[in-house]
Amino acid sequence: MGKDHNETLIGKIDDGGDADIRKTAQEMDVIRQRTIAYEYLCRLEEAKTWMEACLKESLPPVTEFEECLRNGVYLAKLGHFIAPDLLPLNKIYDIEQRRYKIMGLQFKHTDNINKFIQILKITELPVTFQPETTDIYDNKNMPRVIYCLHALSSHLFKLGKAPLITDVFGKAVFTDEQLDSVSKDLQKCKHPLPVFQKISGLLSNNNNDNSLSMQKALLELNNVLDSEKPITAALLNPQLKLKYVQNKLINEYKEVLKNAKHQKIEVAHNHSLNDSYVPDEYDELLTVVEIQGHITATNFKYLWKSLCRACERNDVNTLHKLFTEDYIKLKHYNSENLDFYCDVVKELMENSKDVDVESITNWHKIFQNIVNDGNSKSLQHDGHKTAIADVNRALEEGNANDLYRSLTNPQLGLRFKISKFALPLLYEEMRLEKCELEKNLNESEIAASVSYLTTIASVSEAVERGDENAVWNTLNSNHIHLEMLRPHCRRRYFSALVAALEVKFREQCECPLLTLEDIRDTIEMVNMKDDDNDELVQVVNNINKAVCDENVDVLIGLLKSPCLKLPIPLHKEEYHLYMRTLKKRLLQKEAENLWLDDIIQAIDDVNDESIKVKEFTEAIVEFNSSILRNDVNSFWHLLTHPLIYDSSLLESSCRDMYFQMFSKALKKKGCNICPWIVCHTEAGNTVYIDMESFTYSWTTPKDFVPYARYLTKKDIQSVVEKTNKHHIYAYKQKHIEKTFMKFQAHCKGYLIRQKVRRHEFFKEHVEFIIKIQAWWRQVLIRRRYGTLIRMKAIEAKLRQERKLNPLAWYKVQEQKIIKIQALWRGRRARQAFTSLFHSPNPPLKVVKKFIHMLDFTTEDYDREIELQTLKSEVVHSIRKNQELSRQIDDMDLKIGLLVQNRIALQEVAAHGLKLNNMVKHNSMTKLAVSKDSKGTLTTIASAVKGLKSLTKESKRLLDGYQHLFYELQTNPTYLSKLLFCIPQNKTNSFLQNVVLSLYNFGAYTRDEYLLLKLFRFTLEEEISCKVAKPFDIIASTPLVLKMAVSLSRQLSGLNSLQTIIGPLVEKIIRDRDLNIETGPVEIYKAWRNETEMKTGQISKLPYTVTQEEALTYPEVKTRLEKALQQLKSVVVMFLDKITTSTDLLPFCITYMARVLHRSLITKFPHTPEKDILKVIGNLVYYQFFNAAIVAPDAFHIINMANGSCLTTDQRKNLASIAKILHFSAAKKGFGEESSHLRCLNSFIVECHEKMKELFRRCCRGPTLEEYFAVDEYTEATLLHHPHIYITVQEIVDTHALLIEYQDVIAPDPDDRLNELLDDMGDVPSVAQLASRDVATIGDSEENARLEVCLALVNKFQAPADDMTDLNKLFIKTKELCVAIIPFLNGEHLLEAICIGTTKEQQEKYNEKVQRRIYSGQARPDEAMSLREHITKLRNNLQMLEDEGYVTREDGYQALITSIALDLCNKGKYRQAQRRALATLTRTKLSLVEKTKYYQDKCKSYDQYIKSCLANLHAGKRSVHACLRSGKDNKKLKSKLTVKYSGAKLLERGILLEIDGLSTSQFKNVQFEITPTDHNGVFTIKGKFMGVVMESVDIDIQDLLQKQYEGCAIMDMFGKAKINVNLLIFLLNSKFYK
Repeated sequence: MGKDHNETLIGKIDDGGDADIRKTAQEMDVIRQRTIAYEYLCRLEEAKTWMEACLKESLPPVTEFEECLRNGVYLAKLGHFIAPDLLPLNKIYDIEQRRYKIMGLQFKHTDNINKFIQILKITELPVTFQPETTDIYDNKNMPRVIYCLHALSSHLFKLGKAPLITDVFGKAVFTDEQLDSVSKDLQKCKHPLPVFQKISGLLSNNNNDNSLSMQKALLELNNVLDSEKPITAALLNPQLKLKYVQNKLINEYKEVLKNAKHQKIEVAHNHSLNDSYVPDEYDELLTVVEIQGHITATNFKYLWKSLCRACERNDVNTLHKLFTEDYIKLKHYNSENLDFYCDVVKELMENSKDVDVESITNWHKIFQNIVNDGNSKSLQHDGHKTAIADVNRALEEGNANDLYRSLTNPQLGLRFKISKFALPLLYEEMRLEKCELEKNLNESEIAASVSYLTTIASVSEAVERGDENAVWNTLNSNHIHLEMLRPHCRRRYFSALVAALEVKFREQCECPLLTLEDIRDTIEMVNMKDDDNDELVQVVNNINKAVCDENVDVLIGLLKSPCLKLPIPLHKEEYHLYMRTLKKRLLQKEAENLWLDDIIQAIDDVNDESIKVKEFTEAIVEFNSSILRNDVNSFWHLLTHPLIYDSSLLESSCRDMYFQMFSKALKKKGCNICPWIVCHTEAGNTVYIDMESFTYSWTTPKDFVPYARYLTKKDIQSVVEKTNKHHIYAYKQKHIEKTFMKFQAHCKGYLIRQKVRRHEFFKEHVEFIIKIQAWWRQVLIRRRYGTLIRMKAIEAKLRQERKLNPLAWYKVQEQKIIKIQALWRGRRARQAFTSLFHSPNPPLKVVKKFIHMLDFTTEDYDREIELQTLKSEVVHSIRKNQELSRQIDDMDLKIGLLVQNRIALQEVAAHGLKLNNMVKHNSMTKLAVSKDSKGTLTTIASAVKGLKSLTKESKRLLDGYQHLFYELQTNPTYLSKLLFCIPQNKTNSFLQNVVLSLYNFGAYTRDEYLLLKLFRFTLEEEISCKVAKPFDIIASTPLVLKMAVSLSRQLSGLNSLQTIIGPLVEKIIRDRDLNIETGPVEIYKAWRNETEMKTGQISKLPYTVTQEEALTYPEVKTRLEKALQQLKSVVVMFLDKITTSTDLLPFCITYMARVLHRSLITKFPHTPEKDILKVIGNLVYYQFFNAAIVAPDAFHIINMANGSCLTTDQRKNLASIAKILHFSAAKKGFGEESSHLRCLNSFIVECHEKMKELFRRCCRGPTLEEYFAVDEYTEATLLHHPHIYITVQEIVDTHALLIEYQDVIAPDPDDRLNELLDDMGDVPSVAQLASRDVATIGDSEENARLEVCLALVNKFQAPADDMTDLNKLFIKTKELCVAIIPFLNGEHLLEAICIGTTKEQQEKYNEKVQRRIYSGQARPDEAMSLREHITKLRNNLQMLEDEGYVTREDGYQALITSIALDLCNKGKYRQAQRRALATLTRTKLSLVEKTKYYQDKCKSYDQYIKSCLANLHAGKRSVHACLRSGKDNKKLKSKLTVKYSGAKLLERGILLEIDGLSTSQFKNVQFEITPTDHNGVFTIKGKFMGVVMESVDIDIQDLLQKQYEGCAIMDMFGKAKINVNLLIFLLNSKFYK
């Protein structure tokens, strides 16, 4: 406590400064009462300090110490400290005191007190010192409780379980107010104040029958301590009954006891200075209890030193001997765990080097913790061995899931996450490794295998999700050690790995993931393919050169190159034909070179020619030979051969004629001598065939003459044509005529016979035909009347059944009967409900019907706790989102600077790392202070102490800040003035970081009320001081209005925006046909792009035009008019929704509009209303609505899919709508600069009139007091103190600003703020205020972000009065009545308790009591029978009747009416709770979505940075597209492939340029477009000289999206620039006709 003139020091009462003046009796009595109060406050401080030392937590201040003990929580914690096994923490009711803070004391809190008293009995504390339950809970005799704590301290000290209490008399300082308050409380106490100084003597004499002999022995021992004599005999005196005295420690005993006696003498001397001091025989003597305690402490200290020495020597035997000492009495000691005990002791020795052994008091707990920790380590060790065995067992006998469970076992100790995706690879490879090693895997092998295989599996995972960058980064990682990677093949690697993974999946391998061997094989395959491509291009170039030089030998050598991979070998006979064919193809390509496809096709053509020529040679030789041999059969067979002649033109019946004609032709050639004949192939090549040697030649033979003596193919054709013309055709004509005449005769005869037979058949069966017709008529009639007859029969049957068996009939009608009964029950329930809520005196029966609604009190408490928790989470989410938003804005700026080369990539990466850490871990360490706490701040996440732990300075600072922030929160004048004092560049930061934190961002109703009160005061002050005319507010929006809008968008306002404009915005976004483009130039460009896409030709319209030129085109005017009509209809839709949703607007907006309106009217009374409403419109529409319409994704008005965003056209549509609405709110029109939009001005005026009505309604809203139902007594009704969450840096900054501008903020010296700041003293530093004991959190930035939860307390409030006993009795009586109403019968309460109860009612009541006991809501010793309960209720009613609360005349109706009122209010309260929960839940979900949006944005930044880092040293070579595997190529239909050269695409305007290649080389580039198996996906291959260099898959949907977004040019392969519009036209024309 601070020291000033009004304080009393060291128990000496200030007598006014003049000792000669005689004091009156009244003054003497005051001094005496203050002296007693001071002594008692010292005892309280001693007990509080001792409990803090035991519990290791801060307790409330001494003036509130007694009150905080009444709920028994701290006492139960003390019981846990004494006997943790008997009283575990989970058995303590309301251990966090949440219910106590909300609802105050509850009867169940007595469970904590009773458990504490049971612990006192177990510890054998004499009954004399034990308090009663009512002494604590009802505050009947609290000094007895403090007396018990003092005695318990001495008793536990004797047992070595706790420190001895410290005397603070004469050292503690208290104010006059504290002394007077305690003095009044002591005067009210009916019990005398215990004599605390006699505790030690009473404890010593308690168990000693011969007190005189004991006293004599004790006096002898004390006398020996003052002399040089040994104390062995005195200590071992049996009268003292001292235990565990060790002869080897006699000297230590004497030294310790001597010091303790001297300290006790000093304390006694200090007490003797007080006039009220009454001496005691034990004041200057050590009692037996104290002596025993010091002996025990000395033994423990010696034992600890011995233990340390034994552990250093690893002497297990000595350790066992020490742990089994009689006075230790350790639990769960196990001699098999001595090695682990030794490890624990060594750790303690290492961690406590700086700890003074003499300052330790709880030795028994330390030794017990050593045993417990050692046992835990032993269990962990066994668990670790079991976990390793489980892994090996899973590999040997189990499956992949068993392995996953084994690897994720926490006892295995793996320090990295196991991915389920990698599980098949882990199982397969680790099992293989185990088989190869032929032994079980140990810990290091398991960890290494899992780490290595997880990295391998991440390659498959990245391949599966299509993340090329992740694949490349993983392949380059140190875990895989791949050394043959080529950066320019990066995309090929990815494509090949995709194909390899698909193969493994298709073949259903046991391990569907890629192994390291698979990855290496795939990379080697791609590298080999890359090497082959380079060699192949070189060979093709050389072939072109050899063909141009007509060097056959060089050509044949190149064609035999293995890189060409020719399917069949070359034939020596065709060498010249190869050259001729290639030369011919080269000439056909004009200036282009031969490509690989041309060469392969030429070789195939030559091979086909060779095969056909060989077959033809054999056939033509055999044909001539058969004629010479006169073999007609062979002749005819060879003549019909496809290579000789077309058999369809020959007449088989005339083969003799053919043979004669060919024989004549061959005889005519018999005079020639040349054996060679000349033939021409289908490909146009000339071949020479030697008919005698059966050979052929592609060049002219040396002995060739043009006259052959054998028939050639040309001769054969001539002979056949001549024969057919003159002989065969006439013969065939006659044969055909005869055949047709015969066929006609057969057809006529058949038709006549069929007609005669059918007529005869009908005549023979007339009788049957009549019967069939009659039967069909009968069928039609039965169908018509059959249904009616069946319905009549069913009705008759139902009537008969109802008469014979009515029960069955009712069973059929069961659903209808149930419905009638439900309607009747509903009517009765509605009548009872109406009676309960609207009747002035509800009857007992009605109350009994609804009494169960009051049973769920625990759920109400839980709901209230959930409500408070939600509010806290909302506040933390807002703070986290604000911090993320600021960091993301910084990242945007840094990336922009990076693009401009103004900062380095490393700086962006560092900021990205900070951003990722903020997303993964909440950067603000949270600290929480319990209600009324003024000591230690404890962290949620780590064991950190704040505000210097238990020092007086920390208490003073915490008290000061709690009082200071309460005053700032409830008195808006201080912050309002401070905002005017702070420079403009600091004001925004102060408002964002401090003011909103001070009011919890308006999450609580009270905080929102106070925050709006501050906004009102600040806005009124700014308008009165700074605003010269109303429109100044529009020109320079006051910061307080910006804060109000920001606040409205964060909590309930976000839900309002989603409700009002969310559906409309989603409708605009979903409408793909909506295109509100009002710019003539933009409309012109879109029209031009469409023209190019439709025609496939480059448009003749100019690329760029002015606005006036664009409007000269009729198409542009038509589209503009259509867009304006759409704009008007959409604006009207938005306007109608906004103007009819006044009730949905956040109260913050409507209230600030009201304040703004009244302030402007007050200062500018002559200003027209229209001008004032324009200012209001700027706030309501422009500030609140406009930005949300323009950027709905940024304000989370709509839910966007992950990774998606609004398109350019969608944003343009929303911006156009928002612009017209803004012009309507401000009544602003279009001028000359937008002449094409001036037609909208009249529409804007109409909309403005609607807007004005909205603004008027906003200005008529309720006041703060009316809306929040707040009055001057509301603050006093709070169940618990308000809390705020604020960082240490913000506390220090606020304190510094208040000190700096103190004279301006509080000019009055007597102002409360001055008093508070004077008590606080100088501004502490961040390090001083956030001093913590954790070494790893020592940097200043972490300390500055440390978040503190402060419970705000009003220093100047008056104490509250207690409830009267009669009110308590009335409430208790209601509780009794509520408990037994369900088991009573009668018209009113008097009759119900007089007529008695039945046995069945008693049994039901007993069942209910048992359920309450089982659920923990009641104790067995508190249970009463139904009759006892009714008797107690009668007694209470009698007492209330005597006092006039109830009366017998109306059957105690007042009590029933009160219960009914509770029922009504309970429902309303629960509804209010649920509404608040629903609102906060929606807000929390919105904030979570916003956080997720920020996190996704952070992930995208992280991917961008990783990509930049990966490409930093990748060189400037372009990235290659992936190649598809051979199997996939086989699936494609080659006939659908479209091929274009680069020159052709350049001519058509599709290809614009290729990086690194001149246009003259475009002739050697070819693009192949092939449709894939997936609709709309095409594979485009880029070839150079026929060699496939690049390949990429293009989705037509992506092209359409690019066109829709206005992207006219795209990159392909990273090199080629392609016109998107014309490429779409090409695909449509070739594949979608």
